[in-house]
Amino acid sequence: MPEGRNGPPDSGEIRYLVLADRAVPYLLARVRWPDVAQAISAACPDWLDDPGLFDLPYDPAAVTVSFPQAVSVAEGWGRRLDAEAEVDVPSYMRRMPANWSDLSPSERRTWGIEFVGRRRVAGGRIRRRRPAQARITDSSAAARAKGRSGALARLGRDPGADVDGAAASDGGQRADVTSGLASLRAERRRHRRLRLDGRAHIRCGHTTISAGLVDLSERGVRCVLPEASSLIAPGATLGGAFLLEAEVYASRICLAVAGRVSWHQFTGGPHFGVAFEALANDETEGVRRLLAAAGRRRARR
Repeated sequence: MPEGRNGPPDSGEIRYLVLADRAVPYLLARVRWPDVAQAISAACPDWLDDPGLFDLPYDPAAVTVSFPQAVSVAEGWGRRLDAEAEVDVPSYMRRMPANWSDLSPSERRTWGIEFVGRRRVAGGRIRRRRPAQARITDSSAAARAKGRSGALARLGRDPGADVDGAAASDGGQRADVTSGLASLRAERRRHRRLRLDGRAHIRCGHTTISAGLVDLSERGVRCVLPEASSLIAPGATLGGAFLLEAEVYASRICLAVAGRVSWHQFTGGPHFGVAFEALANDETEGVRRLLAAAGRRRARR
């Protein structure tokens, strides 16, 4: 079989994958050949066995995520994600072979994803079908953001420092930071950047970095760590994916891109900035929607 966007599946371990519409995850799968092929969706948060999921790692649209990132997605849909797959769950008998890029009407109905590919996100449709579930998603995201990351952001807040004005804590780091600031200033002029309270779960190799989300633009993100990490240094590459959760509607977006640490500072807490590689068109639209929602929320305050 040809390799997909994220390469072949890891043998012997459960692999977690998401499908997203305009960067908003709508299906979460866990796959391990030959015994685990289960998935849930935003509209159908009950696990289903589906042998067609064995083909999902080879689909170009599938994004491999870490276990902590998968936990965040599942929690947003009101589900707890355990390390082991569930047993005796219902099975979906589908056409074979599976084509996750061109789902049949039956497949779309089963997963509650009739909206995929349409110009309007079906948030309202999902809420109508499962109003209680939608409330759980919004309230749990806001509670976690306020309780876990709000404190981080406040601890690290420095009124005189932003993504353009970060200063390193010593002379050696200052030189590295300065070299990247010119491009960051140019980026800021081109792209709107808004403050967001929330969490950023960043996959880097076999490690997931969880940080407080500070602000976001189409070109990058600024975060604050609870403590310093050896993985965060100016020029370091973060392989992604980036799962960002914020206190706004459509609170989670998944960006299947790599990034580079543009700067790092210790003043007021371990802040760092990441410059994204080029986003796909749907990912750019997802970021814009999130920024627009954040802007409307700020305007109402």
